[in-house]
Amino acid sequence: MTGWHERLAVPRAPFIPSVVWVDDPATDGFVSVSRDDDETRWRELVAADEPIITQVDDGTTTPGNLGLRPSSSCSQPSLVAAMLTALEVHDGYRVLEIGTGTGWNAALLSARVGKRGHVVSVEVDPALAEDARRCLADAGYAPLVVTGDGAEGYAPEAPYDRITCTASVRAIPRPWIDQTRPGGVILTPWGTDYGDDALTRLEVHEDRSASGRCGINVAFMRVRHQRRDFLEPAADELDIAETTQTTRDGHELFEMVTFTRAAFTIGLRVPSCYFTVEDLDHDHRRIELHDVRSHSWSRVTLVRGQDPWTVHQYGPRRLWDEVDAAYIWWRDAGKPTPDRYGLTVTPDGTHTVWIDAPDSEHRWPL
Repeated sequence: MTGWHERLAVPRAPFIPSVVWVDDPATDGFVSVSRDDDETRWRELVAADEPIITQVDDGTTTPGNLGLRPSSSCSQPSLVAAMLTALEVHDGYRVLEIGTGTGWNAALLSARVGKRGHVVSVEVDPALAEDARRCLADAGYAPLVVTGDGAEGYAPEAPYDRITCTASVRAIPRPWIDQTRPGGVILTPWGTDYGDDALTRLEVHEDRSASGRCGINVAFMRVRHQRRDFLEPAADELDIAETTQTTRDGHELFEMVTFTRAAFTIGLRVPSCYFTVEDLDHDHRRIELHDVRSHSWSRVTLVRGQDPWTVHQYGPRRLWDEVDAAYIWWRDAGKPTPDRYGLTVTPDGTHTVWIDAPDSEHRWPL
């Protein structure tokens, strides 16, 4: 297989805005880098095989101020190449892209489908959509860029041979399946609140179901209406939280929060739960589990050389107990890796996950 450089026929620099954003460890936020003020740094960011944050806080934070949440980006080039390969786009295909962003991926798709094909790209943010249209026109490409909710697809141009999403989803929207021809493919980052997502490739069937396999670990921003909210335990809650101890050692806790180990399985078995890991200092680490909807949380504080470690649990759910039970299930099931999982979406919208094969004994509806 050729390297990712050779698989990307369109340079990304013309699609990157003059202001981008980078992590600022000192503030735990994001600061702007302007091509006008620091062209060398801007070009280094564009040339690197790394994602570039192109918008924060849905565009409400202006350059020079501190951004709190990334809201749009240009993906890592090697990952873009891998997704294009997995999508298998050919000359003459009709393709729907969810999440136009900068427009670079729409240009790459347009180059692949050629003059006989057609690309439609849906972007929820009007300002981003307009910027993408301008960049695409300047580069000589003419996909249809629609401002709207990508979860609804774009029915007027359906059916599509391929649908690809550049944001992650927790459920496959029904319109995507309905707008894909039988035998067509949907490629999207898909997962749960617990950790990162798997790049998931589904084939659409004649009965309007879809099924396929999960793949590599990817970290994409959520589609906007499926974003996670965050929960910060209050001091008075910690005082009245249930206190126990865990017999899990450091290696087991590592497995519980690592995508390629147990984390993907735990997310599939423990709904509406996300984790955070925080290094407090050299000898102290904290793992927290949160469910915003029920205002439940659990906290495990790791102190070097002082195990067993304390567990605090608060709220109607005992999240640590749920996660621990899911970890035991993963271990007893043979420690399945994410690439052994598959997903089937039935015509009524039911999402069923399975290990190795759709008729596996290890399958359950989400």
